[in-house]
Amino acid sequence: MKKYILYGSSILFSRGLEYIVLLIAPLILAKDVYGSLEFYKKTIELGAAFFTFGLPTILLTYPKSNNSKLYFNILSLIFIVAISFAFVPVAFVLKFQLLIIPIIFHSLFFNNGIIPPFILTRYGSGKASIYKSAISFLFYSIILLYLYFGSYPEFTFVYVNYYLLPVCLLAYVVVLYKQQLNFRYLKHYLRVFKKLLFGSFTLLVSNFANMMFLYTDIFIIKALSSQADIEIADYSFALNISNALMLVPLTLVQVDIEKLKKSPFYYKSLNKKIIGLVLIAAIILAILFYGLTHSYFDNYANTWYIFIVILSAKILQSFSVLFGAKIIIAKLFSQNLLINISALTFNVFLSFILYKNFGLMGVALSSFASLLVRYLALNILHKRLIS
Repeated sequence: MKKYILYGSSILFSRGLEYIVLLIAPLILAKDVYGSLEFYKKTIELGAAFFTFGLPTILLTYPKSNNSKLYFNILSLIFIVAISFAFVPVAFVLKFQLLIIPIIFHSLFFNNGIIPPFILTRYGSGKASIYKSAISFLFYSIILLYLYFGSYPEFTFVYVNYYLLPVCLLAYVVVLYKQQLNFRYLKHYLRVFKKLLFGSFTLLVSNFANMMFLYTDIFIIKALSSQADIEIADYSFALNISNALMLVPLTLVQVDIEKLKKSPFYYKSLNKKIIGLVLIAAIILAILFYGLTHSYFDNYANTWYIFIVILSAKILQSFSVLFGAKIIIAKLFSQNLLINISALTFNVFLSFILYKNFGLMGVALSSFASLLVRYLALNILHKRLIS
């Protein structure tokens, strides 16, 4: 129980800081500026999902020895830097060159990058908690300062990474220098790493598809809406609060990942914890959202029904996390890829149709329908795995 509290507290601290920012931003920014802020934030996070190539999941589930965890992390960093350089010409063509540094920072050092799972699996949840709390505190403190005093607040989530990346890279080099690296080991693990890249590629597409359930809606609104920034602000406000529900399954699964690897039936008790806590958290979030939108954020009160649909979709996504982790541990990369791609394609297709007829509510309903399909497919595959 102690490790749950310790690691869970660091996640709550990190997400708490994020939610402080995401609640302050709509209070002090006009809706269109807040919509632009959310668009850049989600574009960076989605770019990081592409740059990491599914490697955080590999680092969390595959390496067993301390040596393998260290050298796989180094090789992952080299791989991400190589992808970054290769992407530079494309970024200039798309006029996203300003986002390269932010995407690199998120891919390496931030909460969904390759460093957190390395620290968690090699040094334990205690040091992982300290790292997660420290990096989040630095990141969101700068964000808050820039929101209040910056000239272009819509670029806040872009500029913060330019301050933090050099500092984190220097600290990483110092840590590696103390490890007394052996080039022979690096060459040995490079051969294994190359073999895993195909599996990692399927994870890339799967993770990319998984994240797109969070962000497809935003990009569809951006493409189709005549007042995109305002509608993104409305939808993001509901999405950000409902997405807090994902803290429950992600925390429990990450903390117990080693138990899941070693005990094929441990998932039963963990699944009961996830279901119970998710349902309790969903009720709390619904009460919180209603209170916020009828007091401080009354200009977002029109998003109540959209929030309820998105929250229902998040409940389904929360129940899917454990099944997805078990499938990845079993190295069923191709099956996982097929499920995620199919559900995402269905989501995009349905979103375009429903948005034209029902606006933001149509986008929310399409997310619910596609996440229901994904949950059922993962559940069926998991039952086949354990039978």
